[in-house]
Amino acid sequence: MSAPAVVLASTTAELIRLVAAAFEEEAVPLQVLSEPISARAAAVRSPLGIGLGVDGAELVVALSTGTTGAYFQGPVGDARLLGRAAARLAARRPLGDFGT
Repeated sequence: MSAPAVVLASTTAELIRLVAAAFEEEAVPLQVLSEPISARAAAVRSPLGIGLGVDGAELVVALSTGTTGAYFQGPVGDARLLGRAAARLAARRPLGDFGT
């Protein structure tokens, strides 16, 4: 049985690589789904209740509970930075500086 993980829904290899690297650095498990689903749908599939998905040119981080929109988001070009923030959210560590 694998550890509970955050779910990333993407088919873009470079985005997956960048987000996965950030999660590895933070020692947080990441599961990748090669399905075109929203970040919210990915969060519902995550045992940790956190999902990432692509919406146009934005990488979106969503929670399975609470708000129905993005918890936070940013350009896909900032995938590693956003991935790090999502991993830290899952690990309940300070998010640090991002989006600035």
